[in-house]
Amino acid sequence: MNSYKTKYMLGKKFLHSSLVVVAMMLLVSCDKEPIGPTGPDPVGPAAPGTYTTLAAFRAMYTGGGADMTVPAGTKKIRGVVISNSANEAAGNYRIEDESGSGVILYSAVGSPIYSLGTVLEIDAAGVGILAPYNGDLELRGVPVAKVNIVAGTIAIAPRTATVAQVVANKDTWASSLVKISGITSITTGTTNGTGTNYTVTDATGSIALFVRTASGITVNTSGTSITGYVSIFNGTAQIGIRSAADIQ
Repeated sequence: MNSYKTKYMLGKKFLHSSLVVVAMMLLVSCDKEPIGPTGPDPVGPAAPGTYTTLAAFRAMYTGGGADMTVPAGTKKIRGVVISNSANEAAGNYRIEDESGSGVILYSAVGSPIYSLGTVLEIDAAGVGILAPYNGDLELRGVPVAKVNIVAGTIAIAPRTATVAQVVANKDTWASSLVKISGITSITTGTTNGTGTNYTVTDATGSIALFVRTASGITVNTSGTSITGYVSIFNGTAQIGIRSAADIQ
């Protein structure tokens, strides 16, 4: 075999081997999971004027303790569920938006269970009722068809606060997330047919924590920080948690 033909054959074999290797690499690469974040994508910023913030929505309430129908023409609200339905009264959901304000949604009969982290778009105009609930603010009377689940997530960063600050700002911070560090004690109080009361104390004061038996949450009484949402019961500030992991 002459040298030219030998070189040609060797080159052909090399090209064939290279193509086989590339093909195998592509097959292996295609068989792998994509690299990157997992889970739902964040909800994008709303177009200007699409929604009213929950801060503005709360400020509309002028009922003085009575029911108030949400005015016709009010823009929709959008927020994320920050509560565990098993640790709330049936039908109650705490929702918060990027403004740092929240409200209780009391869902209509026939509504699905909205899990922690679900983003809801609510059209309460002309149908929703704003009213006090144990000293907190509640939205009820919105038909199921006017509460829509929005695909994606909204990240809410809890406020860092002391117990005294939570108590002082309960009316503004109700149904929004807070984190209290520097806890000196968590003590077990009374238990009733619904759940157990605890007292959470830091250097500035004490606040109640109520955990429903149905939630299955075990409270770590040795914890030194707690993340949860502000609630109000009979005018007194409380804190609610979503899972045992909220106490560290």
